[in-house]
Amino acid sequence: MTFLLAHSFFILYVHFYTKKFKYVLIHSFFVSQKGSQLVLAEKQVFQKVIEKLVVRGNLEREEVFKVLEEIKTGNATSAQIGGFLVGLAMKGVTVDELSAIAEWMRQNAVIVRPKVKGQIIDTCGTGGGVLTFNVSTANAITAAAAGIPVAKHGSRSISHKSGSADVLEALGININLTKEQAESLIEKVGFAFLYAPLFHPVMGKVLGPESELGIKTVFYTIVGPLINPAHVKAHLLGVYRKELVEPVAQVLAKLGYIRALVVHGLDGLDEISNVGPTLVAEVRDGRVSDIYNISPEELGVQKTKVERLQPEVDDPKCNAEIIKR
Repeated sequence: MTFLLAHSFFILYVHFYTKKFKYVLIHSFFVSQKGSQLVLAEKQVFQKVIEKLVVRGNLEREEVFKVLEEIKTGNATSAQIGGFLVGLAMKGVTVDELSAIAEWMRQNAVIVRPKVKGQIIDTCGTGGGVLTFNVSTANAITAAAAGIPVAKHGSRSISHKSGSADVLEALGININLTKEQAESLIEKVGFAFLYAPLFHPVMGKVLGPESELGIKTVFYTIVGPLINPAHVKAHLLGVYRKELVEPVAQVLAKLGYIRALVVHGLDGLDEISNVGPTLVAEVRDGRVSDIYNISPEELGVQKTKVERLQPEVDDPKCNAEIIKR
């Protein structure tokens, strides 16, 4: 009798735990399947977008948002990010695509909100023009010294050896500011540098693949100047190709800029040129109000040769010495 009771309890025990084990197996299977489906869905987001770019198809706003969300959450591989960047570069980015990227990046940035009177400006350009000393950084410091609050957005150089971040470090300026530090500096001294990877989580994840590619992509050249974390509404923005002047101005208009000048020196400078004529697209109150050429003579500036604007050595220290003069 004791044996039969023990045997019965053993059968019940095995039956119970077998059912439990089956439940665990089934549950694990469905969780695994769900996880696999999520991974597959993430891969499909990039596959569909890259396939579309390969045949020169333009992306919808929602597609751009999905890709950027995948990059932000860390679900995108370096290969996927690289494929997306190259696809956009090969196809050519549209005004709507640029606007969508800029909109998402601004929504997901660490926002800087200094309390100052008047418009805060930015002088961040695309870089990548003919080699000169770091003009946009010198402009920003000069404007701040004249009493105009400046939130200088920027990063390290991709095209040359001395971007805004590099030259400011050489000048002894701390580029690794928190949101609160940046706000305080703009309020107290009228100038702060906003290092892009610290204020835009996606930027840090794109930097590696972009550096490895070694080509101009939309993020650190075209998009970077459009996504100032202080949400400035006034901007002097130099671009490295004349074909970018009007499209970039259209994006600034879509983003609601009150006043902006998008400029390209027709001698190859990504600045207002004192070497030759400059193509300018002017943005006023959320629309592109005018496109025109302007010469050094019209500005009352003496013409020079581009060689006089070039540093002896393309490095941050040499650029810093020029700015100190």
